[in-house]
Amino acid sequence: MKRTPRIAILGAGPAGSALAALLAGRGIQSVVFDDEKRPALLVGESLIPAIVAILRRMGIEDRVAAIAQFKPGASFFHHRGTQMHFNFRSVEGRLPPYAYNVPRPEFDDVLKDYAKELGVTFVKHRAGLVAKPGGSPELELDAAALKAGGWHDGDRPALVVDASGRARTSARLLGIKAEAGPRRDTAHFAHFTGIEHPFDQGQIVITFHEWGWSWRIPLPERMSFGIVMNPKSLPHFGANGEERLEKVLATDGILAPLAKNRRRVTDVYTYTNYQLLSDRAHGPGWVSTGDAFGFVDPMLSPGVFLALDAAESLAEMFARHGESLLDQPERLAKELARHEKRQRAWHEAWHELVAYFYDGRIVAFYERGTQLKADYPGWFSNMMEAISSRTLAMMATGAATRAAWNRGYLRGCSKWLLKPERAKELALP
Repeated sequence: MKRTPRIAILGAGPAGSALAALLAGRGIQSVVFDDEKRPALLVGESLIPAIVAILRRMGIEDRVAAIAQFKPGASFFHHRGTQMHFNFRSVEGRLPPYAYNVPRPEFDDVLKDYAKELGVTFVKHRAGLVAKPGGSPELELDAAALKAGGWHDGDRPALVVDASGRARTSARLLGIKAEAGPRRDTAHFAHFTGIEHPFDQGQIVITFHEWGWSWRIPLPERMSFGIVMNPKSLPHFGANGEERLEKVLATDGILAPLAKNRRRVTDVYTYTNYQLLSDRAHGPGWVSTGDAFGFVDPMLSPGVFLALDAAESLAEMFARHGESLLDQPERLAKELARHEKRQRAWHEAWHELVAYFYDGRIVAFYERGTQLKADYPGWFSNMMEAISSRTLAMMATGAATRAAWNRGYLRGCSKWLLKPERAKELALP
């Protein structure tokens, strides 16, 4: 008789579906609970090259490419005039020298459909959990979820994977606290047609404004436009997301000339609280992954990468030790602790890098390099520019975000080359 799967996954977003597919590829079956309720738009539309590498390993890059817009790089505009343009060719040899912009619901469906092809069972049910803090296990599926998932006569999964996204189901039930980031911004975004894009096709554009920042993400036949605004600025732009998006596009000196023929083709969606990291990500019988563990400010679009990397990490854990790991509680706890340490290191590195963009150091660093090259032309300034550009590209694409040398290089340059007063002038509110 076919044995009931011993792993239950809550949520069919990128983390849950990718994990289920990767486990199935290694001969380990799971049941994924998915209530199939999701908004028409989701943040995380701009992928980074490190994600393409994962898609290649999964063998589904072609499926994503079919629903996506090719993305060659990213541009940053500061309202004080500085422009920074990055092309992903600089990471060739370490990562694919490109990425994709994707409509997120369709991207999520690619992962889900692939998992189904591998035999993964998806159950249309919002799984409930029973919390037993300090118990073994600490979390269990409730009776309705056990029935919906096909467990009978006292049988139950040995491991519950919380991939419930920002609902953070396991953390909330167990009262696990989280460290919030320093910002409390609000984001509004929607899809538009008619916004001009005088850049390479697919190039994303981040603009720094006096009130916060905005994104432009070209998608097939439309553009995702969003604003991330300091709470103090919100009342000056209207009472809701629709009014605020409209006022920015109608009055901003950089955006208004490009948006004269705009037409909004979706509802406006709102997100708040962009930085959060749980104090604990696992316990007896459970582990959280993806946004359920923590999420990073969307400035550099690392969210989907963190979800897929966590899925790979968990799947590799079982590839090394086999499904029998579920029958070894002490060993499983040690492996889950290693997994959590890895994910926490990723989050901390991304948080650090994002901070450079918010506090003005990246733009000031770029300005300083440009000035040094003009004042001292020659091989040395050219070499320093090349090193700086590649270091930043390697970090922002996911190739070496955690690398100690790269992080130390940016810290050293910030300390010895930058003028603090200029960075302060360039900082976002």
